[in-house]
Amino acid sequence: MLAGSIGPGLHLAGQSAPTRSIVVISDLHMGVGRDAFGEWNATEDFRWATEFAQFLEAIDRDGQSRVDLVLNGDTFALADAVLGPCGESALPESGCSEREAVARLERLLRAHGAEISALGKFASAGTNHVVFVPGDEDAALVFPAVSRRVTSAVSPTRGRVDVAGSGHWLSTNNLVWAEHGHQIGLDPYKFAQWPPEIAGPRGSPRLPRTWGERLSSRFFGELERTYPAVDNVVSLGVGLRYVPVPDASPLLSDAADLIHYLLLAVSWQQFRMELDDGDVQAPVWDLAQVRAQGPAFFASSLPDDDPMKPIAANAVASGRLDKSMEQLTDEEITTICDYRAAMRRSRRRFEPVVTQFPPRGPAVAECPRTPDTRGAIFDYFWRSRDQTYLKHLEDVAKRLPASTRPIAVFVHGHTHLADRAQSGANQISGGLLKIAMEGFSPVRGATTPVAINGGAWQRTMTPVQLLRLADERKASPSETLRSLRIEELAPCYSFVQIASADEPAPAVRYWRQAASGEWSIAATCGR
Repeated sequence: MLAGSIGPGLHLAGQSAPTRSIVVISDLHMGVGRDAFGEWNATEDFRWATEFAQFLEAIDRDGQSRVDLVLNGDTFALADAVLGPCGESALPESGCSEREAVARLERLLRAHGAEISALGKFASAGTNHVVFVPGDEDAALVFPAVSRRVTSAVSPTRGRVDVAGSGHWLSTNNLVWAEHGHQIGLDPYKFAQWPPEIAGPRGSPRLPRTWGERLSSRFFGELERTYPAVDNVVSLGVGLRYVPVPDASPLLSDAADLIHYLLLAVSWQQFRMELDDGDVQAPVWDLAQVRAQGPAFFASSLPDDDPMKPIAANAVASGRLDKSMEQLTDEEITTICDYRAAMRRSRRRFEPVVTQFPPRGPAVAECPRTPDTRGAIFDYFWRSRDQTYLKHLEDVAKRLPASTRPIAVFVHGHTHLADRAQSGANQISGGLLKIAMEGFSPVRGATTPVAINGGAWQRTMTPVQLLRLADERKASPSETLRSLRIEELAPCYSFVQIASADEPAPAVRYWRQAASGEWSIAATCGR
């Protein structure tokens, strides 16, 4: 412990506290590890113990052992897609009891002893502090027994390791807020209440299960055994598009839920997001005309080269999407229409940074607009993104301590797709000043608060990278996905780094291996 310190992050009166740095990582998905024969289980995503230990040493060294390390959700793969449903629960909307969750965690801790030991070593250095924030997959961390087991496994020293039972982490100066991200907007993994309300018979309370978890457990459980990298395609769930129809019978039977899931799990951060200051406004979609399209709206929302298009068309023709269209809210329709407009603009402009689909190809049609929003000034397509984050940040503000200034940085993960530095523009004395941004501000024309997605501390690939890899192998995307081992993916792991908690300027960074074999923190993954 440093001289003058009385605990992690605390210092004697009269002495100024040294600057602390913040590192936020998420979506490690530590699972069941190896099988009895020493081979990786097909569902195990976290196979990088050595790289992880080296990363912790690097951020400890860079931060001079004054680092708040936030593991921002889904550190542990406690969900049903990996471990199967909890044995005591017969209800689809009910998850694990506390006893079942502890048993699951014990299995994962045994499988990842090296990683837990590395975290313990990091936590013991200087005034480093480690915080586990619950995510949708490890929401069981809200159980007291699960929380205690995690902290004791990492460090026996009180105050070195904590679990954020509130469901979020807030820096001591109230400027940086970190949460997993599944509670934002219309996310399929959103709980009705966060932290989740633990309910059930007396003496055996259980976690609720979100409809996203119920859906993904049906899809990923078996498919990942044949296609180990299916959930390494970002954004979350997009890999399901590349599973061939003969292997996708579960997808066909649940087509309505799947299409609803994919259309609402949108990835705004893939687009080049100009700030669009000035008189540009968002178009207003004619919701009555959209609803008049009926279930065909779902199929028309997918580009013709989307692998999911035939499944959607089949579901429309067979009537399996009839009820889904009736159940869509106005907000959901607006979100899908905004996303369609952004896709159309990207393809028509051949924007090279789009990651979820090639920039060249058929452009999806816009939704019908109201007559008075058809002019050239109505081209601002980030409304759904901004409104979603603004509403969420309003909820965050209600949970801040009284008489504190607004947060400056909001860090999340969950989608597995990291933000990039975006080109932007601000109005400066009648002209435009081009700037580079990390993340974005949902307040038009403002630089704060900054919302930033750190992606996954995982080996991942985008759909565009999958298609390029398939071309190199002279194989179809589905054949490539079947044969691909996740160890073949780029040795590059994304996270958010904030050099000074006092003046937080967040940046997405990568722990990556260069061609020479050396590991370092870099601004990009390189080639």
